[in-house]
Amino acid sequence: MRLSQILLVWPKTRPNGYIWNGKHQMVRKVQPWHVNAINKDLAREKRNAHLCLNPYITPEQERVGVEADKLTQPRRDQHTFRLRKEKLERTVMAPTYVEDGFAHMKQNVSWE
Repeated sequence: MRLSQILLVWPKTRPNGYIWNGKHQMVRKVQPWHVNAINKDLAREKRNAHLCLNPYITPEQERVGVEADKLTQPRRDQHTFRLRKEKLERTVMAPTYVEDGFAHMKQNVSWE
């Protein structure tokens, strides 16, 4: 195989190291899908900037809504405590009955 002759001819001066990654790399050709991806990203950034600059409600309306929520809803820590307590009562602290253990004991009983 005469691969070394081809690699030594093109390009005249090769960059150091691995040419597709790292500090000394060759610049890749710009493909149409690269341009499409950049245009898509720019359009998304424009939409995001528009939403940030033109909010749905004003800060005053948001402040009023937050104050109303504080009066009607419980605090976050109280809510999470209730959720954890309900989960524990359903699983770990659930009542156990004697009848549940009989099924395991009946396996060894022969009826004949």
